[in-house]
Amino acid sequence: MKVSINWLSKLVDIKDITPEQIADRLTFAGVEVEEISRLANATGLVIGQVLTCEEVPDSHLHLCQVDLGPKHGIKQIICGAPNVRKGLKVIVAMVGAKLPGVTIGNSIIRGIQSDGMLCSLLELGVNEEMLSDYQKAGIEELDENAPVGDNNPLGYLNLDDTIIDVNVTPNRADVLGLNHFFKEVAAILNRKVIKEYKCELVRTGESKYKAGSATPLCDYFSMTTVEGVVVKPSPKWMQNILTAHGIKCINNIVDIGNYVTLMTAQPLHMYDADKLESNNFVVKSDFNGKVVALDEKEYDIKPGDICITNNNKTMCLGGVMGSTSCAVNEDTKNVVVEAANFDAATIRRTSIRLALSSESSMRFVKGINPNQYLRVLDLTAKLLVDICHWLYHM
Repeated sequence: MKVSINWLSKLVDIKDITPEQIADRLTFAGVEVEEISRLANATGLVIGQVLTCEEVPDSHLHLCQVDLGPKHGIKQIICGAPNVRKGLKVIVAMVGAKLPGVTIGNSIIRGIQSDGMLCSLLELGVNEEMLSDYQKAGIEELDENAPVGDNNPLGYLNLDDTIIDVNVTPNRADVLGLNHFFKEVAAILNRKVIKEYKCELVRTGESKYKAGSATPLCDYFSMTTVEGVVVKPSPKWMQNILTAHGIKCINNIVDIGNYVTLMTAQPLHMYDADKLESNNFVVKSDFNGKVVALDEKEYDIKPGDICITNNNKTMCLGGVMGSTSCAVNEDTKNVVVEAANFDAATIRRTSIRLALSSESSMRFVKGINPNQYLRVLDLTAKLLVDICHWLYHM
């Protein structure tokens, strides 16, 4: 499990303790730390703005004049990225900057002096799994509010972060949720908790969806229905948290589910309600057939695997991954949110047999808190209301 030091510092008073000291104390307390790494790793960076952008004849290159602010002035830089253009605010690695595996120097390209480099996040060491294809294909495009001349573009993008990678053993599954992990850190360090997340929500109305279990492999299944959604990117603060913890941002609905799972260790699943053929969900373990999962691969489901069914069709491979047949996308208007508990041994066998591991399966295998389902659904609904002002029914 990845833990962001920047995020931890917002929850626990660790201002005078290094990440290495935190890792040592965690290890002595029985929480194994496997690695300490940086979210991005580069020096000598500055935020710049492209003043002019001209094509270099007979090449894919562009000759740019880039404003680096009053301290650094205007630099001439050759850039081969397809998305470079006049007016764009960019991350500039100045001469002498150190990037993963390379030090930037003065260079002559096609006979033209180039004093620095315009950077992509990939070149700054950001995990490519966290980046879109567009980001990987070109330089990073900063928003119009980015301060030209700022010497900490990684801080501006919330990438100046240290990540502690924790190996959570089955006997400490309680710390798989950050809400619980930060309390553990506070107790070990004897430090004050700055902020604790609580949710007070008055639940009203009745959901039209019903659920039942036809297998002893699922002892709890609860749902929240959410109507009138507008799918769009998540707030920047949520994107920053998810990215720091190794979770790729998709859209606000999916991201809220991933955020709540990250904070509470309770896996959730989101269904597009308008793709469902029935109002009744039944959890079964006798299905035999094929399912196309959210990774767009087809899997053979056999008796013994836990399936969430609707109108006798598998909508989700319980505890592992959802089906494309009811996946949330940009056209989704109404959703059903699921919180459940599945048999850990069964999830482990299914995950291994299909070679299909997920954040959900990892948590179910190690064990989840069986007493927090309603609180987790409350938190999910509250986030939906606070962020998007949606109507919801529970």
